[in-house]
Parts: sequence; structure tokens; C-alpha cells
Amino acid sequence: MKGINLYFVVALLFLSSCSRYYYKPNAINTPMFTDGMQGHLVAAGSIGGDGDDGDRTTFADLQASFSPIKHLGIIGNYSTYNYSPVSSTATPARAHILEGGIGGYIPVGERKVKMVAELYTGIGTGKLRSDVDMDVNRYFIQPGIGMRSPWVDAAFNLRWAFVNFSNLDDNGRGNTYLVEQQLVDMYGNRRIDKGSYTFVEPGLTVRGGYKFIKSAAPDGDLFTGICHSLELRPGKIYRWPAVQCRRPGGYDQGKQR
Repeated sequence: MKGINLYFVVALLFLSSCSRYYYKPNAINTPMFTDGMQGHLVAAGSIGGDGDDGDRTTFADLQASFSPIKHLGIIGNYSTYNYSPVSSTATPARAHILEGGIGGYIPVGERKVKMVAELYTGIGTGKLRSDVDMDVNRYFIQPGIGMRSPWVDAAFNLRWAFVNFSNLDDNGRGNTYLVEQQLVDMYGNRRIDKGSYTFVEPGLTVRGGYKFIKSAAPDGDLFTGICHSLELRPGKIYRWPAVQCRRPGGYDQGKQR
């Protein structure tokens, strides 16, 4: 093996909003291979408080990728998120997703600095356990372009994610609560687990260090205005407010309203 690169992500702590969201994207796995028999490992995490009341959020993201032959790449990642409130009246949240994908890459350049174009597609499955419980499946296609060097890597990706929810359990809260949380379309009386949702998730990744060990800033929350759920229905695009693309890092669960 020509080398395994280790990337340690500089995690950003952030405050959750008071609104409750049921999806947000994890970091994009963009290995930017330049040759066969290369491997990458990425570890990211954060522990943060949620406001002044002592609530705790924890997040971890593990990514692995390997290129068995030149131009072929295999990627995989696991993300988990936990929200632990201090108040007994607030609802804790747990979520995770496991994904795998395959794709290809084309490096351009003969010297140490190379441009890399890549395209990956894959599938993931996960669970959400909070005020309501749901299973989640996500299919994705992510083209990307970047620059690779021994000192600095930079990449821009545009991930298209197709998300399906299933097995919605309201945990005894009833239909009124689902409507309040925008998990039911009050006009069509359709639940969130009866449709498919398309997300456009841009990401910017920057890594710095030397050769096999680099630190990385997580992909930025770019162009939030286009990062909203679009349900695919014949002849119509419908926005579902409860499913929105937020800051990268897993599923976002705010405090109980």
C-alpha cells in the first residue's frame, strides 16, 4: 500500500436552534485519490453545550476510503449524534447513519501538486430516536473537484442526496403533534414517511499538514438557500419545512418547543 492518510477534523461547536429538524447532512467523504493502493482515514467529533441550560450535544463522524486500483475508489462513513437535555421535560435525541459508496477519480498533473476530479455514488441507512422514531435511507451522488498537494488539499463537492423516511412512530403523541412539528402535511394529510426528498448539499473541504497526517476544517455550510428538501412528485415540487438541510454534522435535534 502506498500510504494511508490520516485527517483529524477541527470540530466546530455550535448552538442548536429551538426548532426541531429531522435531517441534516454529515460531512462529505472526499478522498481525492491520485493513484491506486491509497487509503484515507478521517475522524471528527465535537462535544458542545446547547445554550445556558447545560444541555449537551455530542457528534462523531468516521470516514474511510480505499483505492484498490487507479481510477477506482471505495468510500464508507459512520455518523452519530446525541442530544442530552438536563430538564426531564425535554426530549433527548439519538441518531446515526452508516453509508457506503463506490466511484472513480481522474488525477491531472505530473508533479507534487495535482488536480483531481471525482464522482461517487452510494447508499446509507440509519435511525432517528427522539420525540418521534423513524428509519432513514439515503442515496447520494457526489461529483467533486479539488487540488491535492503534500501540504494542502482543497476540494469542492456538490452532493445530491435522496432521502426516504419509513416506520414513523409518534410515540403516542398523536396526529396533532405531528402537524405542529410539520411531519404531516395539514392540507394533504400525508405523513413525512410517505414521500422522497431531494437535497442539494454543497461542501468545501480544506486540509493542511504534511503528507500522511493533516488536520481539516469540516465542509462549509455553503449556499444554504438551495439546501432545502424538495419532494419529488409528478409535475410538482413540494417543500417540506420539517426536513431542511442545516449545518453539516448529522441529524439536528433542537430542544422541545
